[in-house]
Amino acid sequence: MTKPPPQESGDGRQLPAAPDEIRLTLSSQYLWKFILYGIPAMAVLSVLMTLVKTRSDNFVIVEIADRFILNNEASIPTVLSFLLMLTAAQLAFLAFVSVQKHHKTALNLYWLAAGLILIALAYDEAAQVHETIKAVVMREVFQNHGWIFVAMPVVLTVAVFFVPFLRSLPPRLAKQLIIAIAIFLSGAIVIEGIGGLYNFQMGKDLIYRSITVLEESVELVGISYLNIVLLEHAARQRISLRFCGAEAATLDDRSAPEQDQQADREIRRQDRR
Repeated sequence: MTKPPPQESGDGRQLPAAPDEIRLTLSSQYLWKFILYGIPAMAVLSVLMTLVKTRSDNFVIVEIADRFILNNEASIPTVLSFLLMLTAAQLAFLAFVSVQKHHKTALNLYWLAAGLILIALAYDEAAQVHETIKAVVMREVFQNHGWIFVAMPVVLTVAVFFVPFLRSLPPRLAKQLIIAIAIFLSGAIVIEGIGGLYNFQMGKDLIYRSITVLEESVELVGISYLNIVLLEHAARQRISLRFCGAEAATLDDRSAPEQDQQADREIRRQDRR
């Protein structure tokens, strides 16, 4: 903790001493640990809880098991996925505010669009709207997975729309974003499609439930890695947040031009790496 220097108001009065400054650091290392240890542990627990659910008639035991099954709408992993999507949306909005402050171009709006898309995905994760979409073809085969036929053209359209944005980013950042999105979509569309085909042929047996666990696990890896990419991007851009009252904000605004120039120089230096 560091104690900030005393400040004066506009009329020369010294403001009351501020409390010690508490700095909270958000590090991507915790998300890496979540990917390496947390997600595999949840996948194993999900399989075990599925076995418990299928072999028990006790209402309480079944309800507890449901809370840990990855493919369950009201499970703890679903809540984690929802929160990770919201966090990624906020990081995208933060990136938009940062670049808009230093480099005002139309391409900045892509960060805003990405944040809105992530919010929509988070809402869908909680409300499961996509499950209500029926298949336009092969309805008997895909049943509740019919939304895939709607998602594929939408994904392709959005991908083409974001091409100029990706080309404008530093190569390293663009590559990382593409990898994160590809991982997420491989779970959300490819593996779920495989699960739909297997369900049509063999039914919802243990193998099918294992496929759904794999699907949800891959989605969690993708959205977690996306958060890592956005966090590290914010760190490279030296983005920081400070909470202050109106009077303190007025005092900070006086030194803002010089701080902005220093930030611009640092961002350009990072982009050249």
